[in-house]
Amino acid sequence: MEKNNNGEKIALAIVIFIIFIVIGYLIFSVFTSNSSLLNNTIDEKNNNNTNTSSNSNTNSDQTTNNNLNEKVEKQIPTGDSKVPTTPPKEEPVQPKKEEIIATFTTTIYDKDANRVANISLANSKLNGKVIKNGEEFSFNNTIGPMNETQGFKKALGFDSKGKKIQISGGGLCQISSTIYNAVLIAGLNVTERHPHSKRVYYVPKDKDATIVYGKLDFKFVNTSGSDIRIDAINDNVNVKINLVKI
Repeated sequence: MEKNNNGEKIALAIVIFIIFIVIGYLIFSVFTSNSSLLNNTIDEKNNNNTNTSSNSNTNSDQTTNNNLNEKVEKQIPTGDSKVPTTPPKEEPVQPKKEEIIATFTTTIYDKDANRVANISLANSKLNGKVIKNGEEFSFNNTIGPMNETQGFKKALGFDSKGKKIQISGGGLCQISSTIYNAVLIAGLNVTERHPHSKRVYYVPKDKDATIVYGKLDFKFVNTSGSDIRIDAINDNVNVKINLVKI
């Protein structure tokens, strides 16, 4: 009976020992599983943080790249936009070179004060006159009426019969004759010209041109191919006409 009790105790002890082993194993397994789960959770959090940081850096880099691209796009036009270029340097405009195509001078033999005054007044109206290429010049239209109302004085001249008389604007035929000779030198086309009734000695024979306002005129056409300007000057001795191509 006592032997049976001892056997039962041994068996019970063995069972209890096995139970402790099983319980220990279970506790160890649970602890190990929880630790692994905790580690996995920490790793996931770390991975999430790393991914978030990486995504943040990526977004930051992308934003920086976008800003740089926007700046580049603003600086470098694309598509149909024209690339700005440096405007060409403007060359200074060279003034046209003037050229005297004819000049003629006559001598004032009759130095009567009124005659010289008439010549000076007419030259002031004539000087600087520009005749366009192809345009016809009229002496009478340029000078205007040659009477005392316009400031001209009576001076010695010729009537239609060659007789010397005092006439308003006496002396102006010397200017028209001087222009006529300059026009001949320049080779321009004379369209109206009248000789004096008597020879005058301030120009060569048959190279004179008389004028009477409203009746007799001296005209020519500018056939030089360029505009020309009349430079008319005088003193008490000479009358000078230049035809200048401009």
